[in-house]
Amino acid sequence: MVEKKDIEKLIIQNKKSTLKNHWNDSFSYNTTKYSGEIKPNEILIWRSSQFLRSVYPIFHLTFDQNNKLNGIKTEKNPYHKLLNKASTGFFILLVLVLLITTKLEIAVVGIIGISLIATLLSLVMSKSKKYETKLLTDELKESIENIEQTNNPELINKPKTELKKEKIKEWTFTKILTRLLLYPFCFILLWFSITGFLPGGKTLYGIFGIIVALAYPIADILLIIGKNKNYS
Repeated sequence: MVEKKDIEKLIIQNKKSTLKNHWNDSFSYNTTKYSGEIKPNEILIWRSSQFLRSVYPIFHLTFDQNNKLNGIKTEKNPYHKLLNKASTGFFILLVLVLLITTKLEIAVVGIIGISLIATLLSLVMSKSKKYETKLLTDELKESIENIEQTNNPELINKPKTELKKEKIKEWTFTKILTRLLLYPFCFILLWFSITGFLPGGKTLYGIFGIIVALAYPIADILLIIGKNKNYS
């Protein structure tokens, strides 16, 4: 079994899990293994993720009365929680502005459009978060396993846990259906942004539309390529 003192050695940057610290970590790809906060009965460990630097998880490692590791759970970091609240607040504010400043018909169309874009961006974030959380979880499990083998030489010849068996399937019926719906939508949005907004002088709308339209396909393709590399 791995003891608390062993896990403490993994922490290179000992700091509290506060909004300010996670705010700072979110603006850089912090590859330090690991930043963490040591508490009496648990240790909080984290490091930035590659694609979504602000939504990396915090790992809570708990210990029994003998300081033996007995559990690992994850939660959102404080900055990620703040982003979720801010995004929800911004969406509500945008809807209210549309309802107050435009006609009802235009407001309804605008709300539907904003909802579709928000859903698209949410899917991109969700896919990336799920993928990177798994990578970080596997990485931490491997580090703990290495410690256990160091403490117990008799385990050195024992095969390591095959973490890759938990490979996330990318070609399920649901994911294929999602792509069949979203890729055409992204293409239409891209086409409309290039042929509608930009020639009409609405450059800001055009650029925003292009960014949104490309966000999902690019993120989806990069994640598929990344997964193939990690599991090959």
